[in-house]
Amino acid sequence: MRIDRRTLLKLFPASLFWRSAGDSPAELARGRAPRTTPLRKRARDLGIRIGSMQPGMWNAITDVPGVRVGHSTLIQGQSIRTGVTVVVPHDKILEEYIPFGFHILNGNGEVSGLIQGSSLGILASPVCLTNTSSVGMVYDALLSQMPDKQIVPIVGETWDAYLNDIEGRHVHKEHVWDAWKNARSGPVTEGNVGGGTGMICYEFKGGIGTASRRLPDPWSGYTVGALVQANHGSREHLRIDGVPVGEEIHDLRPVPDEASFLNSILIVIATDAPLLDYQLNRIARRGGMGLAKSGSIASNSSGDFIVAFSTTNRIKASEFWKGSTYTLQSIEQYDIQPLFEAAAEATEEAIINALFMAGDLEGYKGHKVFALPIDRTLKIMERHHRLFRSEERKVASV
Repeated sequence: MRIDRRTLLKLFPASLFWRSAGDSPAELARGRAPRTTPLRKRARDLGIRIGSMQPGMWNAITDVPGVRVGHSTLIQGQSIRTGVTVVVPHDKILEEYIPFGFHILNGNGEVSGLIQGSSLGILASPVCLTNTSSVGMVYDALLSQMPDKQIVPIVGETWDAYLNDIEGRHVHKEHVWDAWKNARSGPVTEGNVGGGTGMICYEFKGGIGTASRRLPDPWSGYTVGALVQANHGSREHLRIDGVPVGEEIHDLRPVPDEASFLNSILIVIATDAPLLDYQLNRIARRGGMGLAKSGSIASNSSGDFIVAFSTTNRIKASEFWKGSTYTLQSIEQYDIQPLFEAAAEATEEAIINALFMAGDLEGYKGHKVFALPIDRTLKIMERHHRLFRSEERKVASV
């Protein structure tokens, strides 16, 4: 007979379940940060190595040349915990389109522009990530800055209403423009930022995460990067490098523990490998493999959307709409295999980075969500022999 957690709490004193964390339920309910949470660091920096391929310089989607990321984060008062994240494929995306693909694992959500993107096979706007009630506002803000009003911008959402006053619709045009204007290459801020500010992942604090992979010889020179807005999953499903971490951390549940967490994830995959739209559809599907390896089953109530683009094949807007012909390049068909692997690995690590970099957050109606406890997680990983010492990481990075 299966006994759920609420039944156990009735049978045994609740303090038994929290004592191992060093905090009582009363202390957690008051919003005191658990004593088990040290300074946040990325998974790879702490000895966790996802997959076998090596990351780029920043281990971020911005390792793909030309790609920039910007955030606008709204944390105001007790109720506003939201924002918008903008992924800019290259500096002239409004004038020079690029090949585009996508995949929907489960469609209980919304990403604008997918039908047009599928029909035309191109991306002609930044990719924006925000909350469910702000899709229209972000769409309108993007469109107002785009010279070609025929193009439908790509705007995706996940639901942040547990921590954020989502019906207040606090994301405005100026926040979108600010994130776009301030988008940068180099390291990407992760965790409680931008569109990920109020998101929850495997019942820990989630949000924005990113990672990248450099292709090995003979395909060296190409990079694949992923960025996620992680707001999905049940605790018991969480896997980190195959280790069932979620099964071993029973406390640090959201307070009050009364919300449904079978929500959504947005995944953006970028590469500088020359690919066509149908090939990018295949790349997007491999992002779903990385998501699955972190423990997701693409739940019935989840909106799991993956978009992918290649920055190499640029098509001038004038040639696309009015030119007689234009030229696109493609890798040799069998060379796509390592790109599949890179997309899966980068997606998986991006999700884990979102968990590692997000901090505790209290918000709407006093709801609080706790961060993944790093020290306890590392002990679990070490017990499963999946934590690598610093000298091993140095060898692996050569």
